[in-house]
Amino acid sequence: MIKLTLMPITSQNDLLLNAWQSHHINQGHWNNYAHITELYKARNFVSPHPAAPYPYGFYALTAAWLETLRLVGLISYEGWTTQWAITNQALWFLLLKLPYLAADIVIGVLLFKSARARYGPLAWATWAWSGSAAYLLLMGQNDLYPTLFTVSATVLGAQSIRARRAGRTHSFALSVASVIMLGIGATFKIIPLALVAPFALTLTPHWRHRALLVSIPALIFGASALPFLSTPAFVNGVLFNWEGVRLFSAIQIFANPVSLFVMSYVALLVFLICRPYAFTRPRDLWLIGAAVFSSLFLFSWSQFYWAVWLTPFIVALIAIDTRRARYWAVLWLILEIAFSILLFNRHRDFNIGLLAAMSLLFRFAQLDTVVALFAPAVAQPLEILWTVTRTAQSAAWLLILAGAIGLLLAGRRAAPKRRVRALGPTRPHQALQQPVPARWAVILLLPAIAAALGAAGVFTLSRNASVREFQRAPIGQLTLTADTPAFSQTMAPLVEDVTGLLLDVSLSESIKPPAKMELCAQPASAAHSPICTYGSLIQTPQFQGYGFILSPPLPTFSQPYTLTFRLVDPATDARVSTVIVSAPQTAQGVLYNIHYAEQAQNGLAALTVLRAFDTGAAFSAMADRLGADWRLFVLWGLCLILCLLIHVASTGHRTPGI
Repeated sequence: MIKLTLMPITSQNDLLLNAWQSHHINQGHWNNYAHITELYKARNFVSPHPAAPYPYGFYALTAAWLETLRLVGLISYEGWTTQWAITNQALWFLLLKLPYLAADIVIGVLLFKSARARYGPLAWATWAWSGSAAYLLLMGQNDLYPTLFTVSATVLGAQSIRARRAGRTHSFALSVASVIMLGIGATFKIIPLALVAPFALTLTPHWRHRALLVSIPALIFGASALPFLSTPAFVNGVLFNWEGVRLFSAIQIFANPVSLFVMSYVALLVFLICRPYAFTRPRDLWLIGAAVFSSLFLFSWSQFYWAVWLTPFIVALIAIDTRRARYWAVLWLILEIAFSILLFNRHRDFNIGLLAAMSLLFRFAQLDTVVALFAPAVAQPLEILWTVTRTAQSAAWLLILAGAIGLLLAGRRAAPKRRVRALGPTRPHQALQQPVPARWAVILLLPAIAAALGAAGVFTLSRNASVREFQRAPIGQLTLTADTPAFSQTMAPLVEDVTGLLLDVSLSESIKPPAKMELCAQPASAAHSPICTYGSLIQTPQFQGYGFILSPPLPTFSQPYTLTFRLVDPATDARVSTVIVSAPQTAQGVLYNIHYAEQAQNGLAALTVLRAFDTGAAFSAMADRLGADWRLFVLWGLCLILCLLIHVASTGHRTPGI
């Protein structure tokens, strides 16, 4: 219910961008890599990201889902010229995320079925309350698809090992099905191919069969890539995507560049080759997945939301490796709490800024900028928190890698017989009466509680820093020096009280910028006296420039006003550079002009206007979006009923643990 409630009101730009790119396939442009590149060229649009960065399977599935929605009358392509040119954002968000929700549910079912004895509900509950998994539904990113295929491949592979140990003839067929899942997963994101070689070495002792298992997913991915190998946008944006290439980031060891991830991966393969096949157990595939992904995150650069790749393997080990359930659960808890905390250290669009997709009234300034401006005393404690959290996260990855390798090395040695008390009550009748998730409820909820507290904290700090931003199309540059220390900016009438201003500065082109700058705001009417304040120089990863607090807030005016920025005590060789961007047009005409060194220019300095968060207006705008189409609530109710039916049907008919 929580996920379904948040899905229509949260999003990130990639959700609609990927769907918009995919719908061109339905309009006859089957090579969407080339088509999107041509569209961008025609619009003179330059992006630091590839035009279409995912393998074709993802776009084909999204296009098929969009066409299904269009045929049943839920969406229309009419007027969809850019990704945000849609009629009802809340309805679109829910509809586009339904395939991701299906992937989330199927993963939960597979983990439930794979668990031992009464640990099935614990496996599904742990997955359901994993913040790294739930976040993908809110963001609308496609990493749940490759995660689904890696989990499916692991389940089938574990069944193959069980069948082989039982002497069943269909064991190799299950192995083939396992690597087919990895091949299909690679057509959504290439990362499932990382599991092909270690899975092949584990699933069969025969080199001829191993070669076949490796070649099958390679052929599947190759077939999906072959039609686009002559398209530069595919080669550069998918095969050699800058994010994917950074997985092989190297460090200097013995004067040679070495990728620690590749080194650990090769070491794992060598161990699997040398290990007697008789040692193989079904859980080994879960251990291999945990080892591969934990080493990837430990030794390579990665996006924070890729954490979902590792999550189901830790969840499965909690419910399969029951002797060490507490060990895996503690590591899961550290990783999920770290994910929830570090989420708010990311770019604002990745945390509470997900709500800005519904209304720009929910858009806030970057947290580190807000702290430096409004609460500088909090900056150092927050930095300590980020450092401690990152360290704990890295320690958890290291312990997962060590635990997985250690258990793979353990072979078939019998574990000491002792009573395991990792799951609570020692008395048998209590263990039977209390379901496992009930006794783990507090632990399962801790990541969600951490995320809720983090969101509340960020909102509290940012309540005076809801932002109004202008389109940033640079048209020139302005430089302040000791000889020309000031410039004036004429602005359109204010529509809300202003709590502060941010002025971007190009520090790379500035020399000895003074620590302070003066700002004076003067309404056009002589009846109002100017309001002046001093701003300090702020340098954070997300913002470089001057921040000004207006206390009390600059009131709303019905007339234009002028902002004057002046350097305070600049050195004789000081230089401060800022960018001039194109001025927005208003109903009253062009009201944005810069006056500098006795010259006037139509334009706007790189300004960000801060205002107090208007709770009533923001939630009223959200309610208007939600109530714009009654079909949203019908679909929401149907999805909830369907989810409950799937849960009842799945938990009512279990198979033995894999």
